[in-house]
Amino acid sequence: MNVITMTFNLRVNVDSDGSNAWPHRKHRAAAVITDASPDLFGTQEGSGAMLRDLDEALPEYGRIGTGRMGQGDRDGEHCAIYYKQADFSILQEGQFWLSETPEKPGSLGWDGSYPRICTWGLFQSTKDTGVRFYVVNTHFDHMGAVARQESAKLILDHIQRLRKEESLPVILMGDLNAGPGEAEIAILREALQDAYELLDEPAGRTFHDFKGGLEGEPIDYIFTTHDVEMVETIIYRDTYDGAYPSDHYPVSMKWRAASV
Repeated sequence: MNVITMTFNLRVNVDSDGSNAWPHRKHRAAAVITDASPDLFGTQEGSGAMLRDLDEALPEYGRIGTGRMGQGDRDGEHCAIYYKQADFSILQEGQFWLSETPEKPGSLGWDGSYPRICTWGLFQSTKDTGVRFYVVNTHFDHMGAVARQESAKLILDHIQRLRKEESLPVILMGDLNAGPGEAEIAILREALQDAYELLDEPAGRTFHDFKGGLEGEPIDYIFTTHDVEMVETIIYRDTYDGAYPSDHYPVSMKWRAASV
């Protein structure tokens, strides 16, 4: 079966964005997700209130993940994972912090500027219970180079632990705040497949500051373990009623999931 996964930095709601603030574009964010129709998608920078707006607009999806300050944080920024409830069920889920103390809620890692999190879930197809896989969603620090590199290593270690008992496919997605030439991306590429390998031309930029355009490099990525057959990668650059859904382009990757 084919599965579409998507990563989407929603851009946190700030009044200084004016007409691009979340209340004026939440319908656009819902529209691009509806048009792409991913089976699962991960968000970054979505506060609890923003995600509740998406919950209302996209009732066919369930979601996992909490705010970056821990289990009781319903309103802070999440790295949520949404999934089509009719097609997939959640078997396990968890969250850890990108820090030297990954189990400590709200912990700040290395030279990072904010607490950063990674949310993961084990999903099972409702149509073929033999299809099971992990989805991992994260958001690397925008300032700390050491934090980004150590976060990449930490996530790879966690992926190894998830696959220790059974080597199920893993999809890793997120805003990694790093271009393709940075060390943290090289660390991930040594162990995983990069969905941008499917493109016949350079990906171009994925952060565009509500200005659009192609010039530049991506900072939003989808990686997979090598047992995943990647099929197609799409970067969504459309506007809706003349404006962008976010200051990042959503990125999706279609892949073939086999029964295990």
